[in-house]
Amino acid sequence: MDILLIDPPYKSLKNIGVDCGYVLSLTSLSAYLNDAGLDTAVLTCDLLLGLGAGNIMDMDMGIYARGQEHYEHALADDSHDVWIKISDIIQRSQPKAVGLTYLTPTKNVIEKLTRLVKEIDSTIKVIAGGHHATFCPSDVMKNPHVDFVVRGEGEIPLLRLMETIRSDTTNWSDVPGIAYRNASGEVVSTEEAPMVEDLDSLPFPARDLVMDCDYNIYKTHYVLTARGCPHRCAFCSDRRMWRRRVRRRSVANVISELKLLKDTYRPLFIDFSDGTFTFDKAYLTEFCEHMIAEDIGLMWRCTARYDTITEDMLRLMKRSNCFGLYFGLESGSSRVLASINKGISTDQIRHVSEMVHDNGIISMASVMFGLPDEDEEDIRKTLELMRTVKADLFDINCYVPLPGTPLYDDMDETTRDAINWNKASYKSLASNFSRTLSSEQLRDYVLEAYEIADNARETFKARFFG
Repeated sequence: MDILLIDPPYKSLKNIGVDCGYVLSLTSLSAYLNDAGLDTAVLTCDLLLGLGAGNIMDMDMGIYARGQEHYEHALADDSHDVWIKISDIIQRSQPKAVGLTYLTPTKNVIEKLTRLVKEIDSTIKVIAGGHHATFCPSDVMKNPHVDFVVRGEGEIPLLRLMETIRSDTTNWSDVPGIAYRNASGEVVSTEEAPMVEDLDSLPFPARDLVMDCDYNIYKTHYVLTARGCPHRCAFCSDRRMWRRRVRRRSVANVISELKLLKDTYRPLFIDFSDGTFTFDKAYLTEFCEHMIAEDIGLMWRCTARYDTITEDMLRLMKRSNCFGLYFGLESGSSRVLASINKGISTDQIRHVSEMVHDNGIISMASVMFGLPDEDEEDIRKTLELMRTVKADLFDINCYVPLPGTPLYDDMDETTRDAINWNKASYKSLASNFSRTLSSEQLRDYVLEAYEIADNARETFKARFFG
């Protein structure tokens, strides 16, 4: 095999199942490399422990948060089943290279995986890509087991890198968009790689190349219609990741993929995982009209913003089989919303939530606690909004500083370097990056939010399922 693309284990180490059997970034890369003649496969490590499909609409967030302890134990246990199974797959596949998608909270998993790969075969080239690798290439290259970093959009630089690896040359300086060590051991970054201008030119994600994925179990499928987001949330790195541009596939191209998914995998539903699916009203209208006219018949949900939704749009989305919207509520404090450049108001949150509720569409609201300058009054406003807003489900998150975001840029270097990524994650009761709250205070407020979320979920289940 030329390259094995690996999505590291994360949720499964917390004893939580995933709802989809793959991440789109790796299946998209695999398709692109496969079309270019490379032998490739995708390994979703969260499938290896056989936990079955998770469902965020029926998940106790408190259980997820307390799973951080399981995660720490799994990292410390070299005999854990997940490491044994990953080792066995790598030994059987004998790849020339391994590509790892690298998100910041998985830092310690990545370090363990890269060491494991080199222990199996030191000649395997280890390539890191994704958000953390893009924004912190020098930090990633401090890991002696990482040979290359691919920065930004991966298709063009990864193909060029793999062609160079297969040619048995070392002309790394000719490969755009990577970081590597030169003969003196210094980390060198090449010029930026060009981006794919026409997303319709890319092959559909290679879901068939995901190893050991039973799509009779993992019946949720992800679809991405755009790369980039036009909004400026201070905790999100998507805008910088995609060079402050938004490129979008044509509606016809997306509809073709949905037809293929329907015929091949018979999905339970489609999850549009764009940064914001609803940002372009004209595009959304065209999409919904095609879904209706062509009788696609697939249930779907998507990401949304409160300032992009109208009554007419909700009716059209409902007719096209939209059953759920995922909103970034984040905070009930106007001061906090302004400080993170959210661009919405609490009045919009209340009004749109009521509209969505009245149109019979499920709304899930992401709420974030522990933002750096959030104080107790801000949190109490958030909890009060959670109690009164007409949202069906809440996704409770603790703030985590991510490279590539304005909030991360505001941190001092000493604080960044001191982060313990065994403890810090979006759903860890041990996460605390607040400048105003103690860990005990923040934990108590998050547990209160879990209680509100649990009550909302029970009301939701009674409403939709009787």
